[in-house]
Amino acid sequence: MRGKYRERLYGFTQRHLIDPLLPLRRHILTALALVLVVSGVLLVLDARVPFPPPGERILYDPTDWALLFHAAPREIVPQEKAIVPGPSVGGASTVQPALDILVYRAKPGDTMSGIATKLGMDVDTVSSMNRVQGRGVHNVTVGELLKIPSQNGIFLTLNGDFDEMCKKYSVLPVDVLAANALTRDKLTPGMQLFFPNVQHTGYARALAVGVGVALPLHGWETDSFGGRRDPFTGQPSHHYGVDLAAPEGTAIRSATDGIVMQAGWDNGYGNFVQVRAQLGYTYIYGHMSRILTQVGTRVSTGQLIGLVGHTGYATGPHLHFEVRLNGVPQNPRNYLPGIR
Repeated sequence: MRGKYRERLYGFTQRHLIDPLLPLRRHILTALALVLVVSGVLLVLDARVPFPPPGERILYDPTDWALLFHAAPREIVPQEKAIVPGPSVGGASTVQPALDILVYRAKPGDTMSGIATKLGMDVDTVSSMNRVQGRGVHNVTVGELLKIPSQNGIFLTLNGDFDEMCKKYSVLPVDVLAANALTRDKLTPGMQLFFPNVQHTGYARALAVGVGVALPLHGWETDSFGGRRDPFTGQPSHHYGVDLAAPEGTAIRSATDGIVMQAGWDNGYGNFVQVRAQLGYTYIYGHMSRILTQVGTRVSTGQLIGLVGHTGYATGPHLHFEVRLNGVPQNPRNYLPGIR
């Protein structure tokens, strides 16, 4: 019985597998030989041509495979002029690593702050590397290549004494030189230097991260942010914005791009407008004589939204201007350019 099954199996294999393949055996052997030749060529090329190409390497990031490392060629520092590494702890040198630039390809839904958070960097570092004074920092185009430094820090123009500049920003001169792969004899006035772990502060930071705003009007600051005495009762109170005095009817313009969320009457603010902008920021304009916008309107920086008045809890014509981050009042001086 087993012999019959073997004969049937052999006959089936002969008819359906071996016989049809016999005329093709020459082609099959040729294809196998071609595969072997191509494999050999690829192995030789792999040994001779490194991957990725010189000057680039894939940076492993489990959350994003779109990062390419671009290492700019550096000048070889002569041995006698080389920077001496600092003291080491536990066998590791504390010398500042040299700066390298990463390239990130923006994807749908990306924002500058989101990219910085994902890469564990300060948004100031990322935005100032790709935008001039925050212009367009909230507009990231899909497919755009963004430069990402390999360490936190910002570029500053060398102006004056190098050591004094390092002291001003609380960074060691040797760290700045190492980050820029430079020696002192290569420093020239006006050159751009990367200052590691330094970030902008005050209004400069607000500009860099795209939350610095334009003056809503040209007036005089009559009351600042913080503690004060109530102008009506004389009791201690807290002022949540700045007051900018100007003649009745002076134009009030939006300090930033955004959407009007509220426009109406409040017993304290009088006629007021609230504009929602990017990154959780909202701006309040109070004591208007007239409101010249409406809820739902998308406004741009410099657009007319109202006129100065002294409606609500006010002693005279002025604009009460507030900056809030996620509902928490911030000092407008950190966001506005110079106030008279």
